[in-house]
Order: sequence, then structure tokens, then C-alpha cells
Amino acid sequence: MDVGGGGLCACSLMPQPILSLLIKNSANADLLNSATVGYFDKSKIQFYYKDANNVIKQLNFGISQPFTYTNDLKVTDYQLVSYEIGTLAKSIDTFYLKLGDGMVYEVKLKVNNTIIEKLMINNVELSKEFPTINTSPINSIYTFKI
Repeated sequence: MDVGGGGLCACSLMPQPILSLLIKNSANADLLNSATVGYFDKSKIQFYYKDANNVIKQLNFGISQPFTYTNDLKVTDYQLVSYEIGTLAKSIDTFYLKLGDGMVYEVKLKVNNTIIEKLMINNVELSKEFPTINTSPINSIYTFKI
């Protein structure tokens, strides 16, 4: 675990389900991109769950930039990414997402091993951005339109 005194080695980490969420408006514009009018800055986003005592526990998340996976596959939007929600979803039923000063959305997941198979926001199942790709993390990118 402490190979060479540098802390954890990558070989000691188990694969985990990763959630990547594209957030778009009705015109299909990327609401995580600062160039989009009405975008959501990371500091204005809350992603959390409530513990058994109803205490809010913040989820760690980041905003990832667009990227090229292969020559034929590009993710052209920014993504809200959580590396811990998939693991927590094995014991927590409901998460919450608040964007800016807007409403709070109820988030539920179905996780199978290292894959998020299903994502629902306010009881509406979201579509995968790349439904035919079975490679992680591409198979866990979902689109949420508000």
C-alpha cells in the first residue's frame, strides 16, 4: 500500500462506478460551460445526500472538460463527475442535486458492480449519452436536460 513511501499505489485501488452527468438546457446548450448564458459554476452546485439523522453530507464532485476518447468518439460537453456516488449508492437510496438558486432534484441510481446501469432524476430515467458503448467511464455518461 505504501510502495516507496509515496502513499497508495494505483494497483491497490478497486474499480468503482463513476457518474458523469451532462447538464443541458432545452436548446441542448451545455450548462456547465462558462461560455453558455445561464451556466452553473461549480461553486453554485450542491450535490449531497442525507444521513440517517437527516444531516446533509456533501458529495465530492468535479467538472471535467470535454475530451476525445477515440477518433470516432468525442465528449463535447463539460461533465459533472462524481467518483464516490456509485459506491455510496449501494447503501444510500437518494441523493440531491441543486443547481444555482434553482430547485433541488432527487437523484437515484442503480449500480451493478462498476457500472451505473440506471440514473433517475425526479423519478424520470435519464438517457445514456453513448448507449452502445460498454467501456467505463463512457458507459456512465448521462444527459440531464432542465
